[in-house]
Amino acid sequence: MTLTLFKIIPDYILINGIVIGGTVFVIFLVYGRLSSSIRKRLTAYFLKAACVSLVISLAVLTMVLAMKRLLLHSGIWDFFNELGYGYIIAAEYLQSVLTVALPMICFVVSFSVRINRRVRYVEYLSQEIQKIREEGFGRSMELQGDDEITQLCAVINEMSVQLREKEEREKRQQQSKNELITNVSHDLRSPLTSIIGYVELLKETGPGDRQRFDEYIEVVERRLTGLNGLINELFEYTKLSSADRFPDMEKRDVLELLRHILYEYKIFMEAEGLTLSWQLGEESHVADINTQQMVRVFQNLLDNARRYADRSAPVTVTAQETDRLHICITNRLTDAHGIEPDRIFERFYCGDRARSAPQSSGLGLAIVKRIMELHGGEVNASLQGQELSIHLFLK
Repeated sequence: MTLTLFKIIPDYILINGIVIGGTVFVIFLVYGRLSSSIRKRLTAYFLKAACVSLVISLAVLTMVLAMKRLLLHSGIWDFFNELGYGYIIAAEYLQSVLTVALPMICFVVSFSVRINRRVRYVEYLSQEIQKIREEGFGRSMELQGDDEITQLCAVINEMSVQLREKEEREKRQQQSKNELITNVSHDLRSPLTSIIGYVELLKETGPGDRQRFDEYIEVVERRLTGLNGLINELFEYTKLSSADRFPDMEKRDVLELLRHILYEYKIFMEAEGLTLSWQLGEESHVADINTQQMVRVFQNLLDNARRYADRSAPVTVTAQETDRLHICITNRLTDAHGIEPDRIFERFYCGDRARSAPQSSGLGLAIVKRIMELHGGEVNASLQGQELSIHLFLK
């Protein structure tokens, strides 16, 4: 049967079929040998679709020509001759149309079906991008395939997520600014109101009543000192919040720096009835730090412990090194009621009673947290009973 079929098919059809088939085979072979980066290209996808469609149209053309040849050998042409000349012309026209049009239609239909998947994906991306434009950033589109369109979709997804995070960050910053303005207004109003009141009393009393005059002047001076400290720390915190990093970092032994500060604070705390002890070991830890700001971290934490520590228990400082340096400052609180360790590094957090302490601005621990962030470290707190521990982690 196979030999009979080859005898029926003319030589020119076989030759053309072999040439076209060989061409398609070479294209597929080259496509299969392409590197992975080239294979992802959309051009290769269209080339593959065209090759498959060409094979299908070639197969249809072969079938049409084979059927024509079989019909000729079956004697059907003699049947059309008997019907008349017009029927022969119609049969010739029909076979010409089938020979040309049917393979072409098969090629177009096959190519369109294969390409339509990517066209539908492009339409899907267009709809999703429209939704992103209307509803806002944050949406992620489904990834299909591994070509330039998919890579573009992945980039849009990443951009959408990043812009959403940026929007949320800007909202938080704006909310943070509003809260900062509200808190600062409150903290500035209290000492200013007090100062104005005592100034009015000074006007009424005059220098004649020396005792009251001196008392009022002392209160005004104390309030002005606290107000000055608040303004300075507010300025420092604002400057730190707008910074991405410290411009002047240097390699410095952090533990040696801490020892110097501990020796200084030991004298201050003993004068106030507090005991300061530490266990840092003999080892050193060299890191890239801004010395001035790291000193500020240690000073703020020790000042916080000195201000709220129970005088009957010591303030302890320990340090240990694993994959990073861990410094822990622990003190017993006189009153731990209402303290939330997760929130004590917030600006103007009320639970730390900073507002009730004239010498505190309520920004000290927030400054510590920001400085640690700029150093690539972190800080957190834990509370066990009355024991409050501040944990510093530095690379």
